Amino acid sequence: MYQTAARTWLTLAGCSLLLSPSARLVYWLPLHLTLAGAVSLAIAGAMQNFAAALTSTGSPPERWVWTQFATMNAGVALIALGRPLALPAVVAVGGASFVTGAVILLAIVRRAVRRSLHERHRLPVWMYSAAVGFVIIGAALGALMGSGVIHDAGAEIALIHAHMTINVLGWVSLTIVATLITLLPSILRVKLPRWHGTATAALLVTGPALLASGLAFDRTVVVALGGLCELAGALGAAWMVSKVMRTPRRWAIPVSALHLLAGFCWFLIGSMALAMSATHGVVGFDAFVLDFLTMFVGGWMVQVLLGAWSFLLPMGRPGHPDERRIGLGAIEFAAWIQLALLNAGVALMSLRAAGWVGPPAGSVGVRLALIGAGIALVKAWAFPMLGTMGLADRRGEAVWGRARLPQTDRD
Repeated sequence: MYQTAARTWLTLAGCSLLLSPSARLVYWLPLHLTLAGAVSLAIAGAMQNFAAALTSTGSPPERWVWTQFATMNAGVALIALGRPLALPAVVAVGGASFVTGAVILLAIVRRAVRRSLHERHRLPVWMYSAAVGFVIIGAALGALMGSGVIHDAGAEIALIHAHMTINVLGWVSLTIVATLITLLPSILRVKLPRWHGTATAALLVTGPALLASGLAFDRTVVVALGGLCELAGALGAAWMVSKVMRTPRRWAIPVSALHLLAGFCWFLIGSMALAMSATHGVVGFDAFVLDFLTMFVGGWMVQVLLGAWSFLLPMGRPGHPDERRIGLGAIEFAAWIQLALLNAGVALMSLRAAGWVGPPAGSVGVRLALIGAGIALVKAWAFPMLGTMGLADRRGEAVWGRARLPQTDRD
């Protein structure tokens, strides 16, 4: 249910690019539909499942889930309508609805912690709680700005910076890193390596908090310290990823893991660039905003979302294990093409944002990234049909093995 809604929002984000720049407020509407709609809904649904699995607890009450799902979706829709139509009251209501959904999500996660009979996997669940706390604050700031009660231009820019860093680094990035701890080994089918990540988690929580505070109150030292904390946390997460990749495995790397790894590389590169820009405080962050959005949203978040779907959606379908294997194999079709196009596009867009290449190269990058992401999104929708078309080619069999269903069962 959640992943279907998330795929719908990401599809709408792509379609919104067909609108005129004034109608979509340049890049605001596609970003809103991607981050608040696709990424946040996907996280909200997956986090409930992961929290229950990691704590070995049952599902939350159904009314909680339906209320959370409805309020978060309603919030995304109302904000998407109210902001382009210049209706501050609608934006405020939408923001309040989104915050309500986030509060319910936090209650669901904390309920799983309280009911758990063991203390294994405490770190990722703690990171989930911190991430939801960030989005409650970030969404509240967004609702405050959208309501039109702030009339000072300087204060509004400061809140925009805080809103951006809290949501992108505190909410989404922290959740992704917490999920990679268990998801990446699961996709690669290797043992979970021993990794003491408490310091890394603390740095990834401290970094966005310091960055947002420093940007909001124009404190260069605090901004610089936040950037360094974020980079140190990213390096700690890189150590965890490297340990997973060094673990012996029997199978080739699936496209889902390739997207996760490529996305993490963009997270690491973006954290390095952010740390350098943060040394100049608000001025440096202002100059880095376009690269910030390109690397962290396009290269990191959207790519990880597409990679996670490439594994979780086929695995989540009921049926015989070989039916899942057929779906997973179909997703491997044209894997290297989508991976190359998406990352080449993000690279060109980043170079354009940094001013190292001209507008034509940036336009090419946008098109390449959209084509690569579009291929992955189409497969996320159509993988059951693609599996029946026999698209589980040699790469699919090398990654997931040969399906042994009789031909009549496949038909």
